[in-house]
Amino acid sequence: MKSFICLLLLVCLTSCYKQYTQPKTLSLSGEYIVDKITYSVIENSTNPQEQSFYPGTMFINPNESFPMDSILVGFTKWHLDYSVISFKPHTLPTGKTVWEKQYFYNVINHYSIYDLGYIDFTMEDGSRRVFKILDDGVENLVLRTTGQWAYGSSGTNVSITLFLTRVGP
Repeated sequence: MKSFICLLLLVCLTSCYKQYTQPKTLSLSGEYIVDKITYSVIENSTNPQEQSFYPGTMFINPNESFPMDSILVGFTKWHLDYSVISFKPHTLPTGKTVWEKQYFYNVINHYSIYDLGYIDFTMEDGSRRVFKILDDGVENLVLRTTGQWAYGSSGTNVSITLFLTRVGP
């Protein structure tokens, strides 16, 4: 009986243990290659349509504008630092990379380790881009867009998930 009470007490004390997890700090810095794209039409939840694009294939969306209109998977590079997202790199003869298109972005609605927030920026044509941050790992970044900008043609029933791998500083 004494061992049963000790076991019951031990179970009660250890069942209340809650592990604290430190909130995740976003890194969002470095040069990335888009190495996979998943294009999903989710207008009919009973029959969703999904198409994946892998390295060596071209993702073309004629209803979109830059940077989501055409992406050569496995070769298209994006760069993020703590306030600027950059597209269209050019390598100079010296080896330095210059980015042709650069935009200031904000991270909005970053609440917890479970909700990493959104990258929000406005293009030069006035259209707004919003990417949901699904994962920000040490060497990878996963972003999802669902057409949350003013002039984008992808409606709320189209979801594009971008899987990026970090390749440089």
